[in-house]
Amino acid sequence: MDALRRFFESYLSSLDGIDAILLSDRCGVPLISAALPERHWTVDLVVKRGLVPSFCQAGDHANRAGLGAPDCAICQFNQMTVVQMSCQPLVVTVVGRPGCNIGLASSLLSDKAFAEQVARLQRVIPNDLSDSSVQA
Repeated sequence: MDALRRFFESYLSSLDGIDAILLSDRCGVPLISAALPERHWTVDLVVKRGLVPSFCQAGDHANRAGLGAPDCAICQFNQMTVVQMSCQPLVVTVVGRPGCNIGLASSLLSDKAFAEQVARLQRVIPNDLSDSSVQA
């Protein structure tokens, strides 16, 4: 897991305005987070405010209403921009500074190396959290 965290940290230096990357399950439990040292508080804020479970619940409600589940949500705050992407059973959250390149943040899953690392983690997280069997 440490190598995976370092991999995501390597993206932070190359993406201007991006401060943190958080991978969590649908309940908002952080699995891996990478953040610039001076901006680690943004990850804590995203977790404490329950943004990940809110995103998942909103997606579930939209799907039940026949609108389809959202792939991505973008939230603008005074001190940060949050981009959340659904990668069932995971949620990828990218936290950036206000005015960061939202298109770049939301296109991270199009990056082959990034997507491979997320897929690697998807294989070990059960799709149904009530399912106790974990795929290897």
